[in-house]
Amino acid sequence: MCKLVHHLTDLAIYAVDQRAEILSWNLGAERCTGFVAREVVGGPISRLYTPQDLSTNLPSRELEQAMLVGQYETAGWRVRKDGSQFWAKIVVTALHEDDGALAGFGIVVQDLTAQREAEREQYDHALQLAARESARIEAEQRAKNLSALVEQIRAQAAELDRRRIEADAANRAKTDFLAAMSHELLTPLNAIGGYASLLAMGLRGPLTVEQRADIDRIRGSQLQLIGLINDLLNFSRIESGHVAFSVDDVVLSDAVREVTAIMAPQVMARHLIDERTECMDDVVARADRAKVEQILLNLLSNALKYTEPGGRLTWSCAVVGDRVRLTIRDTGRGIPADRLEDIFEPFVQIGRAFARPGEGAGLGLAISRDLARAMGGDLTVESAPNVGSAFTLDLPRAR
Repeated sequence: MCKLVHHLTDLAIYAVDQRAEILSWNLGAERCTGFVAREVVGGPISRLYTPQDLSTNLPSRELEQAMLVGQYETAGWRVRKDGSQFWAKIVVTALHEDDGALAGFGIVVQDLTAQREAEREQYDHALQLAARESARIEAEQRAKNLSALVEQIRAQAAELDRRRIEADAANRAKTDFLAAMSHELLTPLNAIGGYASLLAMGLRGPLTVEQRADIDRIRGSQLQLIGLINDLLNFSRIESGHVAFSVDDVVLSDAVREVTAIMAPQVMARHLIDERTECMDDVVARADRAKVEQILLNLLSNALKYTEPGGRLTWSCAVVGDRVRLTIRDTGRGIPADRLEDIFEPFVQIGRAFARPGEGAGLGLAISRDLARAMGGDLTVESAPNVGSAFTLDLPRAR
């Protein structure tokens, strides 16, 4: 099927990823635009648009519409390699992975320049015959048909806009609900923590060893619930696009030092060896420093959960072309090969059979990957059971 699509010459068919970079290019696309595959694959689709369309951010808006409704059809001018323009019908289809995640977009372009010119000639001819009654009737009928088509298009556009508004309203309602719920839950939880602290300090009288242990359990459960609520709020904000990013140059070794200093007591308590190799100060990313540290804290916390005492944690940094990569490796229990992508899904842990009770809602890795991708990067993992895991944060390199 792929070979058949490649050799089609009547239709330009190509695929792009989520960043609007071209992944494939068939012979029809070469014939239609004059660009051969090696000239465009890996590059942006923006070179196919007119300057006027680029000034209104049309490429992104077309992909957004396809992502919202599944398939988006339009017509407009596109640009050939020699700078000439042609009129085309465009169909943009959102492509999804088996798990529902957006994989990219398939785009079909049909050159309708000749048809458009033919229609223009027909219209001019109809004007010349407008003096005759039959031509007048035909012209009126064509006008009615065109008006009906315009009304249909307007109705479809209004429906798409209505659905977008409903989706935005639903996201806002969810975010508002989680914010209100968190406030209502955090207030009594803070009170529980305060009274537990009063009891632990002995202000209500001396405690037995057993009572002090019970108080510690209460405070631990209180802190755990607060962490779960904060995770839910963070995930909701990211999902609704309400997270602001302050992008700047970030020295990855500085971020690693900051995070490891914060987590040093937990690392020591678990008797783990923490080391940094090949993480020089000249490895600089273009990202949000706070969001990078949040991701690293999640990764380090995850490594602490699943690495037995006496294990090893290793940080490394590297520059690969216009990207930088930061990797944390552990010698923990590892992840089965068929679960490597599942762990990035919300509310999923590394299989409940592998997780200890009370280890969170399973949002840390989902939040971390979403943050990485929002900064133009990604978060991936390599792992093997009983060997360990290596999580790699990939980000744009600072220029």
